[in-house]
Amino acid sequence: MFGSSKSRKNARSGTPLDRKQQALRETEEKLRKHKAELERLIHEAPRLREETARRRREEFAHDPRLSRTPMMDRHAYHVSTLANPAFGHRRLRSEKRDGLWLFLFLIAVLASVAFWIYRLVL
Repeated sequence: MFGSSKSRKNARSGTPLDRKQQALRETEEKLRKHKAELERLIHEAPRLREETARRRREEFAHDPRLSRTPMMDRHAYHVSTLANPAFGHRRLRSEKRDGLWLFLFLIAVLASVAFWIYRLVL
């Protein structure tokens, strides 16, 4: 009788060493479960990455903001545009400035040639 109550008490509380071993077993079990979960994620990662990439490609393919049809200019394939590729090209400021300098140079050359001819004739 005396021994049975003592064994019940030991079974309930256990020694500090038993409690420490039980805590270590629980920690070990948690770590095993965590390791198994991480290994599963490692094995599934390539498939998930490919699935995500495929889903993203499909979303981009069906996104109306990225569609080329509304962005295409309706006169891009008109006869006059195909005949003259520069049609519809807006000149840049630097191109306009270069054209102005070329025009002024040609005017100066024309004026000097006209003056030279005038001097020859008279």
